Amino acid sequence: MSKDHNDNRNKAEVSASVQKVRQPWRASRSGQALTELIVALVVLLVLVAGIIQISLLGLLRTRAMTDARRQAGAKAMLEVSSFSGPEFIADRELGEDDARYSRDDGFLRGDSGAFQSRIVGYSRPADLEWKRSGNAFSELNGSSFPCLQFGLVEGESRATLPLLPIIRTLLYHSDEVEVEGKAWLTWTKGIY
Repeated sequence: MSKDHNDNRNKAEVSASVQKVRQPWRASRSGQALTELIVALVVLLVLVAGIIQISLLGLLRTRAMTDARRQAGAKAMLEVSSFSGPEFIADRELGEDDARYSRDDGFLRGDSGAFQSRIVGYSRPADLEWKRSGNAFSELNGSSFPCLQFGLVEGESRATLPLLPIIRTLLYHSDEVEVEGKAWLTWTKGIY
């Protein structure tokens, strides 16, 4: 019986020493879990902040476009026209990002002569005038300001959105984002 008792006692001692060895490992494992939890919470915070920021940006863009359309609509209903003409563009200059037709591209100003020769000229306005007098292309050909023949009015609106601190720090190194809305409508008062 004493042998069984000694075996049980030895097993208990071995078990106690194994548990002592496991204790530090468990403590480090709980520290690892806490670290993983903090990293996961930071990632979730960035995702939620990004979703909120994009939602606010979309809302502001919608408001800017609505304001621009409201301005253009008010100009379209004026008794006397306040025609705006689009700027003539001869060519584009690539911006810093080297991507064509992006926001940072510049442009070289064109003139109405190039518009008339390259676009209106292809329609052969003299032939059109002979076949159908008073057509729109013939009027464009004779006008020194052809953009006024389109009867366009412009509305424009700008707004800025301050960025959330976490977005400003981690993703987009700026204090705010500017949103621009432009709308072109046809002058309708002369129609009705």
